[in-house]
Amino acid sequence: MRDFINRIFKLLNLSGRDWVVFVLALLLAFSTWVIHKLSLEYSVFLTVEVVAESNIEGRSNKSSGATEIMARCRTTGWRILYAQMKREDVVNVKFPATVFQHEDDERYFISSEKLHEYVDQIFGNSVSLEYFVTDKVYFKFPQEIFKRVPVKPVTSLTFEDQFIASSQLVITPDTVTVYGDKLHLDALEYVTTATISHSSINKDFSGMVSLTPINGMRFSVDEVHYEMDVVRYLEVIRKNVPVVVVNTPSGVECAAEPASVDVLLDVEFPLKDDPKKDMVVTADYNELKTSLSGKVSLKPSSMPLGVVRYEIDPVAVRIREIVE
Repeated sequence: MRDFINRIFKLLNLSGRDWVVFVLALLLAFSTWVIHKLSLEYSVFLTVEVVAESNIEGRSNKSSGATEIMARCRTTGWRILYAQMKREDVVNVKFPATVFQHEDDERYFISSEKLHEYVDQIFGNSVSLEYFVTDKVYFKFPQEIFKRVPVKPVTSLTFEDQFIASSQLVITPDTVTVYGDKLHLDALEYVTTATISHSSINKDFSGMVSLTPINGMRFSVDEVHYEMDVVRYLEVIRKNVPVVVVNTPSGVECAAEPASVDVLLDVEFPLKDDPKKDMVVTADYNELKTSLSGKVSLKPSSMPLGVVRYEIDPVAVRIREIVE
């Protein structure tokens, strides 16, 4: 063998130093050829083991075991080499619950049409899909004990002067699915948010807030969206608003004592209506049947548009029958 190599060197007229250069040149040429080949695109079958993560109600949030997904793809030689090196690795892919269809028992499947949207997550972002080998891919999601409970927001809100909430704080979603053991779920009535804290509020606000974790339990979502509408208001005091007794028995005439009250209105600004328009406050005669004090509460029967809050003084009146 050594004689053969020496003959080649003599034929090429290479000295001792030159043959080192020659070998390095061969290695460089080979490396260039390999890089070129690996940079080209090829059409090949790729196979990936996938564990599905989802939020199917009443089911585990991860599939039990991995599912093999095979597809014909176009990609570079580098990606093919990488796929061979990572062949034993399992890829976790998050799917919305809406993409799954229930087959039977614990089995759910995703159609190949819907899988197209997740090619990058499954095979990588340098892969172009040609087609999936199967029309459906199946995953198993074991059942879990669960309970749906409301979300109770925890708030710390302060408003600038003459600003007020025009509606309740809206939480979306306002209920969540909680997973855990039956004993603790039976005792659970609601879940709470972390404290939603805003100060010097003078405009609408919204955001995301996390749910307060509970040991040994899992929530269908980890955070919820909140929003509140805020308006500027003006204080309007209406003096001597008449009180009208309603639902009186046939043939009975009644009057309220006092016959008029003061009403404080917080009216949204800019004004949507005349805050001085006629107002009436009513007292329901039927409340006398359950009233221990002999008084009935008052309610406005008509108010100007844009009223976000009101106070009546006094809050209750006596009702007396008028005998002629």
